[in-house]
Amino acid sequence: MGTEGFPDCVIDFVFDLHDASRRSFIPSEQQTQYSGVFREITAKYFPNTSWPSAEAIASECHGDALFLALYNELTLRHLQSVKRPKVNDRIEGWHTYRQLFDLILREAPDENAAEPRQTLFLIPDWCFDIMHEFLYQFQGFCQFRTTTYIAAAKTADDPDKSPPAHVADALDVLSQNRDAWAVETVLFYLHRLVSVGTRANASATYRYLAYFSSVTLSRLECLLGDYRASIAALDVIYDPEADVVAMGEDMKSPEELVNSVFSARLSLSYHAGVSYLMLRRYKDAAAVLGGICVFMQRGFKVSYRDERVNC
Repeated sequence: MGTEGFPDCVIDFVFDLHDASRRSFIPSEQQTQYSGVFREITAKYFPNTSWPSAEAIASECHGDALFLALYNELTLRHLQSVKRPKVNDRIEGWHTYRQLFDLILREAPDENAAEPRQTLFLIPDWCFDIMHEFLYQFQGFCQFRTTTYIAAAKTADDPDKSPPAHVADALDVLSQNRDAWAVETVLFYLHRLVSVGTRANASATYRYLAYFSSVTLSRLECLLGDYRASIAALDVIYDPEADVVAMGEDMKSPEELVNSVFSARLSLSYHAGVSYLMLRRYKDAAAVLGGICVFMQRGFKVSYRDERVNC
């Protein structure tokens, strides 16, 4: 066990992930830590509990505020996936994402800088997971708030009845945090990340965040019922004049970048397809939804063939 009361492998993980994110910028090393080591440690030591706090591991990354914000988001995402979040957990999630995005935007290269300045590297999968979870928690908060208000309304007309204790507590917290998960602020961060990441001097990571933010923005606009805005949010991805993006040693178009992360491709196709349907652009809807169905069918066939070979 480590000196702070948690396993040595946690210390090693934090050190290696910080190194891959802030110093070496080697995609394969970060992929191993993010997709492999984190899951292995979680399954062994924290399957249903929280990871050590950011304060407890801060010395392993020299108190790097941005990395600690990334660590907070990563471990919060795990915790909320294994337990039902309460109202305070949802408020904490809001502050976690605000802090993370504020720090990311603060480190963005100046608009007038001639050369891109790389101080942060995140693999595409990590970038999309952050943006996807951000909107997922926003949606979950909105549903929770509505459910709470409905439960409170059932006793509002009866002076002899009061809402259950957990509903009263939730109402109190919500009244003290009226700006939490405000849709205007959610939209602000998504638009800001797209704007910063599509500058000519943006580094690869900021480009990843920009294009996955546009996918997330399309999803949000679809949920809000603004289907034209949902389609318009994808313009930066399909812009024929957009610069290619570095992915390791390869150079990809924004569309190829999004397609390289299956969950991003699926989200884009689903919400664009729904938006086209609601706009009565049926040919476009068929093209988008048909394309993802064909891609998935091919994948299932390959998986089935590989299983037959390995039998």
